[in-house]
Amino acid sequence: MKPSRSLRSLQRTLSALGAALRVPRPPRSWLWTLLGLPLTLLAVTLALVATALHALAPQPGEWTLALRLGPFTRPLSVPALIRIATHPVGLALLDGRSTTTPLGRWAWRRGPGDRLVGVCAPCTLQLAALGPAPLTMPRAALELQRDAQSRFRGTLDLGQGERTLALRWRATLTASALVIDAQLPTVPLADAYAAFGSASIPELASARIGGTLSASLRLALPERRLDLHPRIDGFEVDGLGTEQLLHAAPPSRCAASSGLGRQASEARVTGWLPRAVVAAEDQRFQEHTGYDLVQLLAAAQLNHDAASAAQGASTLTQQLAKWLYTGDERSAARKLRELLYAVEMERTLGKGRILQLYLAMAPWGEGVCGAEAAARHYLRKPAALLSPLEAAWLASLLQGSVDGERHVDVQRVSWVLASLRGPLSAERRAEQLAALRDWTPPAARTAREGSRR
Repeated sequence: MKPSRSLRSLQRTLSALGAALRVPRPPRSWLWTLLGLPLTLLAVTLALVATALHALAPQPGEWTLALRLGPFTRPLSVPALIRIATHPVGLALLDGRSTTTPLGRWAWRRGPGDRLVGVCAPCTLQLAALGPAPLTMPRAALELQRDAQSRFRGTLDLGQGERTLALRWRATLTASALVIDAQLPTVPLADAYAAFGSASIPELASARIGGTLSASLRLALPERRLDLHPRIDGFEVDGLGTEQLLHAAPPSRCAASSGLGRQASEARVTGWLPRAVVAAEDQRFQEHTGYDLVQLLAAAQLNHDAASAAQGASTLTQQLAKWLYTGDERSAARKLRELLYAVEMERTLGKGRILQLYLAMAPWGEGVCGAEAAARHYLRKPAALLSPLEAAWLASLLQGSVDGERHVDVQRVSWVLASLRGPLSAERRAEQLAALRDWTPPAARTAREGSRR
């Protein structure tokens, strides 16, 4: 029985459609092989990337990192990244590669015993609270080994050569954080300074540094919460030449700005003003050895939390070192240099000379430099004749600018008066505090009287 006409027509249509859809068998030639290989590699690569992105997809509440792929941004799980990087497969992938980080460019290799080893040379550390200039180290080396699924240990070496600092650390990884506990065993302070190199601290070429340093710290990421406990013993410095200041005159800029001539600017400041300056700027001046570690740590923690220079902790000696030697650049390297000069000045000059040099050079606003010039400019009398209240007010101006009306910050002046040491009886202190309520500087009184006329 022959198929009907309509059935034959359907068969012809299906045959034509099949012929159109049929893919011809590719010729087995070197050209097809050359074209097919990159396509296969591309397909495999895309499949691996898709698989990796799926594996790195964060769970709710996990610590994440944003990955930017052209116009697209995809969150990745940081715990998953850390686990993959420390897995034997991840170690093999990282071996011989480099990555750029905010600390610098790190070169990675696979070490013995499935360790991840990274070297950064040079390496930089940005401390927002200490200004825009980063702290640079010639070399940093990290060694990391995974003990368990979420526990790690290793070392961090800072510096190079025989004076390298070696911190041992352990870390615990959770879904939302990485907590690192590190210990620095007791090392010479000279080695700690050498880790930063002479490029950051040129004084290392001549300074002889004594004493030891040890420390423990806990760092919680990603919050960057730092709990630091350093210990410094026997800090001494020699070789910077600060003994030349023992009989040297203050810089000429102070004498010029005072309007009193060099002889007056070099005169010893007596009376209540030196005591008021110590009360306002450095109440532990007589006890410390150029630096106050407790205040340094407190200010560092506050500034770290605020990510800005919210509070200072420089002693009078450190401020003098800044004016004379290091300049006022806001950087961690400058603070380290400043410490060297401050510690040496405490030994070569003594407290009395340091205080007098500070009083001769301190900037008091409105172009006035030096305590004697400030007393005559603002209060129209010699510094030796100032009352406790007047001295406290003048010292309070060191922390801020002076406005045109010579404003009185009653709260700060009261605090300086209450902190004032010396032969000030309780009765006179109370009397001065009571007088403060209605007291105004001479310039403000003159301006007020002039406005009434």
